[in-house]
Amino acid sequence: MKAVLIIGGAVSGSTAAQKLTAEGVRCVVIDQNHMPYGKIEDGLPRWHEKQRTKEYFKIDDIMSHELVDFVPLTRLGEDLNFKDIYDIDWSCIYFANGAWKDRSFPFNEIENFSNFYYQNPFVYWFNHYHEASYNGPSVNVKDNALVVGGGLASIDVCKIIQLELVRQKVESQIEGFDIVEMEHKGISKYLEMHDMDYNTLNIHGATLVYRRDIENMPLTTIPDNVDVEMVAKRKLARRKILQNMQNKFLFKVAECTQPTGLHIVDDKLEGLTIIKNEIVDGKPVVIEASDDILKGGIIISSIGSLPEPIDGVPMDGSTYNIVDQASGKFDELDKVHGMGNAITGKGNIKASRVSAKTVGDLTIDLLEDVSSETMDMINSKVKEWQDKVSYDGNYFEWKAKK
Repeated sequence: MKAVLIIGGAVSGSTAAQKLTAEGVRCVVIDQNHMPYGKIEDGLPRWHEKQRTKEYFKIDDIMSHELVDFVPLTRLGEDLNFKDIYDIDWSCIYFANGAWKDRSFPFNEIENFSNFYYQNPFVYWFNHYHEASYNGPSVNVKDNALVVGGGLASIDVCKIIQLELVRQKVESQIEGFDIVEMEHKGISKYLEMHDMDYNTLNIHGATLVYRRDIENMPLTTIPDNVDVEMVAKRKLARRKILQNMQNKFLFKVAECTQPTGLHIVDDKLEGLTIIKNEIVDGKPVVIEASDDILKGGIIISSIGSLPEPIDGVPMDGSTYNIVDQASGKFDELDKVHGMGNAITGKGNIKASRVSAKTVGDLTIDLLEDVSSETMDMINSKVKEWQDKVSYDGNYFEWKAKK
């Protein structure tokens, strides 16, 4: 029988498990969280409840399969040593652990200021701060916020700020105030329902700071080898998408704007020094003498996420050392492949699912049966790992305890 280890059980990990179990392959899935939902749970803002629930059902169905052994609350590199699991003769090891480490802001000293936040903990805070048991990071959302980045995740951060700023102003005045309903309807419409006007709230709002122009912001994909007319249509669609978001959530955009340093006054972070760019042959080029200051009450970095370094796993700079992007083959490691956001750098559900299917298609015929001795070792290890976190193998009972 073939047996694989999948590190991470969210979109790409569960997609791989679904394909493998359909072929009779046993899958051991370890996940760092109580449930294997990854950024569906803690990366998507909480207003995505329908999409989140839909994805939960898909993952639950796969993780409860008879050929899947789920191991929760187990983090590779901390709870398990990579060398120890690599020495087990698996048919294959798949890295589907996503990208949880925020890419460092270009000016590291910004991390010393309390009004600076990275995207991942910021969204996590928004998703959970209203829960009675919450004891995670705290965020003080201030007006005149700067969000550095570009793309859908950055827009979500701007939306969170706008919704929170409005909440601070009107929550006490609206019976049954619902921030998720405000997201669904849009800020102006929600306020109009309660005889309020955004323009009277004296909110400056959030500004998205993007170093390229909006046509180059990755809001829609532009496939390779498409004609010039199609490229132009897709770029126009990007501007339209962003404008619709701005109309609904009332944030600003500073395009072709690139941070060059920190604006510090009396040892306080009060904004960013910036320069303006022009786009030449698709690349940002600095406009001479365009230096300026953007003031900001808080600054949030939304410039992307990276996989966590793990001792024993080869890295190429800040990413995993993958020698073939299609199959996710790791350099220097036999029978180890990556998939999903851990290697694509695209933190969206569709891209992760496509990556997992591609890696599965390219590797499934390479899987070999494990020996009976190896299977006995895997059985023993799985039991040991599950016992360590008090998981008895009943997936849905475990879920009910969350």
